[in-house]
Amino acid sequence: MPHFPDLIDTGGLRLRPLTRADIDTDIDTIARQLRDPRVGRWLAAVAQPFGAAEAKALLDHADQDDVHLRGIERDGKLVGCLCIGATLWYWLAPEQFAQGIMRQALTAAIAARFATPAPPITATCHEDNAASRALLQRLGFGLSPARRRMFFHGTGRAEPCRDYILAPEQWHLLRPPAIDIAGLTLHPARQTDMAVLARVPSAPGPWPDGATLAGFIETHRFRGAGHGLFVIRDGNRRDIGLALVHAGETAVCFVSAEDDSRHRTHVEAALAHGLTPLLNP
Repeated sequence: MPHFPDLIDTGGLRLRPLTRADIDTDIDTIARQLRDPRVGRWLAAVAQPFGAAEAKALLDHADQDDVHLRGIERDGKLVGCLCIGATLWYWLAPEQFAQGIMRQALTAAIAARFATPAPPITATCHEDNAASRALLQRLGFGLSPARRRMFFHGTGRAEPCRDYILAPEQWHLLRPPAIDIAGLTLHPARQTDMAVLARVPSAPGPWPDGATLAGFIETHRFRGAGHGLFVIRDGNRRDIGLALVHAGETAVCFVSAEDDSRHRTHVEAALAHGLTPLLNP
């Protein structure tokens, strides 16, 4: 099961669990937000009017393995909520609209979700919810071609919806991590980095010959799990080598003997326990 942190602090926002212990404190705020038609109109699972019984049902819905319900706090105040697992849904208080808050919150939550291997995320959005559909597309979600209808408790009828899907591979392609090691930075290798591989001298280990470079990069491309192929870049933004973490093994190579003697020990020591501690410091 993918690990998901209890608390996430983005600097401007705090994502915290919503539990039964919290509900007495938060219920009035949550109810006020969800009763507002600018919010509740778009949430299929939220019954109207919303009160204590509906709050309990909301918590029951999120009380499942690999489902994470988080309140969104700004300046110590609860301004919205998100629930992330194999599916994603969320809301934000209307007075907080158009400030980038939900984008910041979802970016942090999705990054935490995909920090370890996890299946794709599906977000289902009402066809008329233009703001949410635009947000999902900006985050990298792809639109499923099939239209469908979903029952909305607030309206008591099936409404037209669209599914948006985000795979971890797409997320990491759009937002590649950078790993800092002793003045160096490791970036996930892409096909555009083929020139670096081509400059690496012949060496024992997993490194390919010129005819198989493209296939090697694609096979070992970082996809969010604890393995991948990385380009090593120095402080002068020179690409000086490669690091491959795969099947519990690490291989490192450098373009020049000078960079090899200067950096190999540091890189190998940092990667000795795999990628996960470096991606989740």
